[in-house]
Amino acid sequence: MSTMKRLAVLVKNEKVDGVLASLRELDLDSIIYDVKSAGKGKGTARSGRGTGTIEVAYVPRKIIATVVESDKIQDVSAMIKKTIGGESKGVIIVSSVDDFIPF
Repeated sequence: MSTMKRLAVLVKNEKVDGVLASLRELDLDSIIYDVKSAGKGKGTARSGRGTGTIEVAYVPRKIIATVVESDKIQDVSAMIKKTIGGESKGVIIVSSVDDFIPF
């Protein structure tokens, strides 16, 4: 049995559908988390009745998580990078999975 790795892909909201399509093409299930990124980028939000905007300290993002066999990490990562494109600043975090019990 090969070892498993967990991929967590941090992307802009508009890139979610493309990443999910890539994962489905590879026959991988995923979980989506709504998160707030507090990095270098700044976001804007409407204030009041939509008459103005304010700058917020965070930007809404999504984390798409899946579990992959270790020997397929490079292929899955390459497909995700291709889907996201060069203009986006997405991040793929790879971590070990100690136990994987499908049911």
